[in-house]
Amino acid sequence: MAEFRDILVASEEKLVALFHRVRPLRHDDFIAKIDHTAAQLGVSHAQLVCALGFNGNIRDLTDILSVIGFSSYKLLSYRRNELFSTDTYDHLDIDNILDIYTDRLEDDELLVTLRELLPARFSATEAKISRTTDPSTIMSYKMEIHAVYAGGIATDEFAELRTSQGIGKFRLMTDEIQMIVGESLIPPSNLFFLDSLLPEEKKFLIDSGGVNDLMIRNRMQNTAITEDEREMLEAYI
Repeated sequence: MAEFRDILVASEEKLVALFHRVRPLRHDDFIAKIDHTAAQLGVSHAQLVCALGFNGNIRDLTDILSVIGFSSYKLLSYRRNELFSTDTYDHLDIDNILDIYTDRLEDDELLVTLRELLPARFSATEAKISRTTDPSTIMSYKMEIHAVYAGGIATDEFAELRTSQGIGKFRLMTDEIQMIVGESLIPPSNLFFLDSLLPEEKKFLIDSGGVNDLMIRNRMQNTAITEDEREMLEAYI
């Protein structure tokens, strides 16, 4: 039996020793092979694929890859990307996700991949929250957003994408604007003039000292701003 993190951080030698105990399945279906191997190791299908897929030491271990039905690391990465992007804490719990973020930062290739997958992953999670408002999902989502910013995974491009989308209720839920400002990803003055931010988010920008009186007056000259934003701004004049 193995823990998710044991597989995620295992060296080549430890991976070989771990999979030496696995009884391969004589079957052409890679899904069946993954399930068969995962059951022997005591992890889920998604945990096995993502732990191996985010462990750079598996790249050249073709014998192990073949045990789970892949002829190359590239093919494993396709399955890893699919599962990581769509699993919303069902088979990969928040501890698994945080382990990935913590331990993969030193691998430049994997870090680039994580950054590419984040938009789709958060979109799937936000859709689930909108459908279910499950408290445990919301808590995990908050922890993950915080880890992405605090861990240096979020880039200014990521922050620009997040602030351009109509996901204000999710940014408020996680205090995301505070993190974007705290990590110096986008200047408060730039954020303030975005139409996509909610009045509550702009109130934070003003209260934090990143927006001055002239900026507020300039913003109010925009006839397209909402009544809610205008009322909020008027309180500062």
